[in-house]
Amino acid sequence: MIIRVKTYAYLRYYLPAPDKFAQDEEWDVPEKTTIGRVLEKLNLPKEIRIIVLLNGSTADGETALNEGDIVHILPLMAGG
Repeated sequence: MIIRVKTYAYLRYYLPAPDKFAQDEEWDVPEKTTIGRVLEKLNLPKEIRIIVLLNGSTADGETALNEGDIVHILPLMAGG
């Protein structure tokens, strides 16, 4: 099934080669893939804090994906 994965800021550096600098790409993943599996593919270091949105709403690693879903992976930011 095809999903869209959008990464932001420095998180793009963790995309699998040769897509290192793509902000928006389509991934072909098996049925019943979870957000956790998508994050594993990025191989992010444990200390990096992120926010994951699925079709515009927050989601966790156990959330199953469906055909056409859009996963946004953003670095956690603080302001003041």
